[in-house]
Amino acid sequence: MVKIASFDVFDTVLTRTVGSPESSFLLLGKKLQQLSLIDCSAEAFARIRQAAEQRAFDNAGGLDSNVTLEQIYREVGVVLRLPASHCNQLMAVEEQLEAALLQPIPACRAKLQAARDRGEKILFLSDMYIGHRFIQSQLERHGLFLPGDRLYVSCDYAQSKASGQLYDTMLQREAIEPAAASHCGNSQWSDVGAAKRAGLRVEPFLQGNLNRYEKILESYTWQTEGLSSAVAGAARLARLTVPAPCKRTQALRDVAAGVAAPLLIGFTLWTLKRAQQLGLKRLYFVARDGQILLEIARRLLPKLDFDCELCYLYGSRQAWLLPSLTTLDETELDGIFPLSKDVDYLSVRIVLARFALEPEAIAEPLERLGLSAQNWERNLSAAERQRLRQALLTEPELRQQILQSAAQQRAVMMQYLEQEGLLETQQVGFIDLGTGATLHLALATVLATAQIEPPASFYLGLRAEVKPTRYPLPEVYLYDARFKLGFLDRPGLTGFLESVCSADHGSVIGYQVQGDRVEPLLAAESNERIMDWGFPLVRETMCCVADQLLLDAALLNPQANLCEALLEAFSQFWQFPTPAEAAAWGAFPLEDGWGKAACYLTLAEPYRWGDVIVLNKHRHWWYEGALAQTSPLLRQAFRLRRLAGAVAAQAQQQRSLKQVLKGTVQVLLQPSTP
Repeated sequence: MVKIASFDVFDTVLTRTVGSPESSFLLLGKKLQQLSLIDCSAEAFARIRQAAEQRAFDNAGGLDSNVTLEQIYREVGVVLRLPASHCNQLMAVEEQLEAALLQPIPACRAKLQAARDRGEKILFLSDMYIGHRFIQSQLERHGLFLPGDRLYVSCDYAQSKASGQLYDTMLQREAIEPAAASHCGNSQWSDVGAAKRAGLRVEPFLQGNLNRYEKILESYTWQTEGLSSAVAGAARLARLTVPAPCKRTQALRDVAAGVAAPLLIGFTLWTLKRAQQLGLKRLYFVARDGQILLEIARRLLPKLDFDCELCYLYGSRQAWLLPSLTTLDETELDGIFPLSKDVDYLSVRIVLARFALEPEAIAEPLERLGLSAQNWERNLSAAERQRLRQALLTEPELRQQILQSAAQQRAVMMQYLEQEGLLETQQVGFIDLGTGATLHLALATVLATAQIEPPASFYLGLRAEVKPTRYPLPEVYLYDARFKLGFLDRPGLTGFLESVCSADHGSVIGYQVQGDRVEPLLAAESNERIMDWGFPLVRETMCCVADQLLLDAALLNPQANLCEALLEAFSQFWQFPTPAEAAAWGAFPLEDGWGKAACYLTLAEPYRWGDVIVLNKHRHWWYEGALAQTSPLLRQAFRLRRLAGAVAAQAQQQRSLKQVLKGTVQVLLQPSTP
């Protein structure tokens, strides 16, 4: 029977709001700089502090020694040529910072309480150079250390858990056999292996360690002046705080914490930074991507030295593109009815709904196109799409109806924008997590009809096909493919962000006047498919990361560029998902299309033998996610199939290149005509 339950302290019952202890030294360096206590850079101090710790233990003979923080700062003083009194000042600031960074881990608080309820005596064991007084005070501050508990710290006994000697001392002092004691901790070596060798029952708490996404973020600590380490720490805290009872929910939570939240936080921090630099007083987050971005921004803004009003704006392609039509030509039509990059299933009724038209009202022109009533619901061929598009451009009756409908909807949209305060001042910004500038240009066109300048807009990126217009284009966070600038070629990123930026309401399909207000028309009041998939858990986790994120400008740089770190973490997930991650995120019901005409696609599901011919089932298909869910034998077959396709494509490219070179040589060798 277990009579004693012992717990490791750091990354088991307490953890820091940064990714690693070494990163806290960088924050400490910046703090010491601001206090004028060091002459070197924050990074130089962090490296000196880290090396001093290693040297102190080496000089004392290893972990089984009584090295304390005081001894470490003597080593710091040797390098920086500082007197003992100055070193004591540095040491005091480190202890203050350490206390500020420590947070309790909810799961282990519950484990502690369960052990107390079983009548077990609680002990804490720590391999640490800060003595028991400081550690006990932190445990007490968070309600973890109660009267009757006991704490064993390696520097007090010159014995460590790693060697096993601290366990032996604990058993001897408590006068108990190893079989009557259990130990819970995060270190595979000192908390699991060493405790087992000492004869204790072991309960590993490996989730207290950084996971693969958090390690990537942590690895960019120096480049981001500490910010990515703070994101890693916040992601870990959220992962350890938000309950997830099964493998599926754990996969949703962990990716939301380590991949999705950092991406959205990075984008939002950049947006707030630019808004501050531009002197903006109000920011509008457009539906539906903007709902979660607004939630994150509301959590980040109080941590920054910036005062700005944050608002949610109901909008969408269907609600804004038709009102933006003031003329009807090829360029104007491209936004609503493109011949490329449209949905896979496109019927007459779906197309006309984008123009607020019913096929019954224009049956005669449709008949002339060979599109009788029995053809209004089926998927149009490429040739039929071209003919219908041309008719919308050239048929006077159709053009007139479209432009009349556009004018009516534009008037209501302007009422809505005025109601929401967007027309009051030019010191406003507009946020959309898109890459086509579609909504930005639609809004700019609508505002131009009232001689109002468009707001500053902030987008994830711009695709190569975005054309220059008479309106300024949005600022971008990741890339501008038109000029081959930024972080290009991230397959799957857009689809993934659509998943994590879902909203709890349906798509906005327009506006309607109700009394003295204009209200959005929604395809559905609630987004049941997304909610049932697990979006509430994903949203809770992302908000928790934002809540936990340290943004103190005295310790780190809240404006540092996180792009490389965020994209590496995303690529790790997207290209190498675990089977649980692939199953959970692959089941996301991705909405494809406009409003009520939208259909739902599955991002990834296990391949079957019949799928070998077609690897990608639709334009948003997640190949790696499907492969991760597929049986090993079939998985190998699909890899060979893809490899064969790549080899064939390369061979075709080489043949084409040879033909071009051959033709060029023939032209060059032709005799010139006099």
